[in-house]
Order: sequence, then C-alpha cells, then structure tokens
Amino acid sequence: MATNGAVKFLHNMITGSTTPLLRKVLYAAGSVATVKDGEIIEKTNTGDTKFVPLDSDYDMTGTVDPVAVSATEIKASDREGYYYAIVPRPGDVFEAELATAGAVAKGTALYYSTSQKLTTSAGTNIIGYACGEDHYPTEQGHLTDDGSPDSGTTIRSTSWVQFTFRLAVSYYKTLE
Repeated sequence: MATNGAVKFLHNMITGSTTPLLRKVLYAAGSVATVKDGEIIEKTNTGDTKFVPLDSDYDMTGTVDPVAVSATEIKASDREGYYYAIVPRPGDVFEAELATAGAVAKGTALYYSTSQKLTTSAGTNIIGYACGEDHYPTEQGHLTDDGSPDSGTTIRSTSWVQFTFRLAVSYYKTLE
C-alpha cells in the first residue's frame, strides 16, 4: 500500500498542460482493495473491469488491461463504484520514488518494484522511461569560447525519478 502522493502528475511536456486528464473509472470495493490517492492502479488481470492497486504480478506488456494513477482514496468501507483516476497521456510527466537511489539518465527504462516504487534494475516489463534532468550537472561550458568552469559529467544520485508511462500500458490507449 502506497502513501498518499506516491506518484505525482507534474505537467505535459508536449502541450505544456499543468492539469492531468481525469476520467471516472470503476474501482473495486474497498473491502477488496484499498487505494491511496496517487497510487498506480491496474484493471484486475482476471478480465474483470475494476481497478485495484498495481502489484508485481501485473503483465506490463500492454496485452492485458492497462494502468492509471488514482486521483482518490478508497477506504476499506467504500463501495465499488466510479471514482476519478489520472489517465497518463503521451508526454505526461510524473514523479515517483525509486526503490533504490541512483543516477538515472533520461531514457532509462523503469519497472514496477513494490510499494508503488519504481526501479531501473528489476522486472522484465517496462512501465515507463525516465525523462527528468533536474539532477544533471549544469550545462557544460565551451572551454575555447569562454573559459567556463568544468561542470563535469556525473549525474547526481536521486531518490525520486521523473518519468513518462509507456503508452502501451496506459488506460489512455483504450480512449483513442
């Protein structure tokens, strides 16, 4: 179970939008699965149509039901029903915690780990790709032009990663 705000929508790098695409989706009853706001959710992999928290047995090849990000909290006493979820669109940038801190370069494949964390080293099915560079060094100076100081090439280690979901795993593909 994730804590509230495990995955945060930041912006869309294509359109510049700062608001996510929200859609009502069918959640399982809280007695079946409690869900935190900001938790990655999946349609149950039994062919059912209800969303529950993503877990490590989910096949993220895109051949089965897709994922979204919960925009509500479902408590144990809540009924099955329609609640809002964030539907990851092409270009939507999210932020999530890494299972193990590391220097993550743009384009690095990310996999689901546990407890709503992502990892660069485990799994076989890619959920998304790193896209943030706020932990990169400043732009390197051109030594022949301005004698700028050396910014180096070392990407700092970070505990959080900015990423985009693969379209193949997003609930968005069902809306097209």
